[in-house]
Amino acid sequence: MPTVVFTNDDVTVLAPPPIVEVLVDIGPQGVRGSQFFVGVGNPNSVDIGQTINLNDIYINTSPGGELGYLYQYRSEPGGDTWVEVLDIYPSVYSENADVTFTSGNAQVVIPVADIVTLSGTSLTADNFSVQYTVAHTNPVASAMQIPPLVGAGDNLVINIDAVEYAAGSWSALDEAVAIHFNITIVEAGAVS
Repeated sequence: MPTVVFTNDDVTVLAPPPIVEVLVDIGPQGVRGSQFFVGVGNPNSVDIGQTINLNDIYINTSPGGELGYLYQYRSEPGGDTWVEVLDIYPSVYSENADVTFTSGNAQVVIPVADIVTLSGTSLTADNFSVQYTVAHTNPVASAMQIPPLVGAGDNLVINIDAVEYAAGSWSALDEAVAIHFNITIVEAGAVS
């Protein structure tokens, strides 16, 4: 209740109450909000040492194929479980390869297992984003083709055609050169 500081027939001046009490502990306590946990290993296989609730988040810091996987504790058919929702460190493959061109053609074969750890989802050639740079003293123009993965899809094949500009004309590249590769995994989609 405010306190009357001054009053007359024309004006009344009020002051705030000397003490304000805010009651926040009324009612039953609810479920805590989501928490983030960090640990070594897949949370479905290791004890994280905490009481977990639905929608909690866990980040795996174990070195290896699942480094940086983010899991969320969800209600699933068959019971509550940790579900992988995101790879914080997406697969990026980088290599400086010595590639030999013959009459302007070269083929590079990279094992898919060197690029990404497969987790049950089959990949196609459309899932690989390949950027490369040919290191050479002369200007080089090149193009690449990635044929469909064949057989078990164990290898990514990159066919490169290249020409170099030297002495005022273009000619097929016919030597060993260094090529810098940067390969990432992407979701295959239609281009429109």
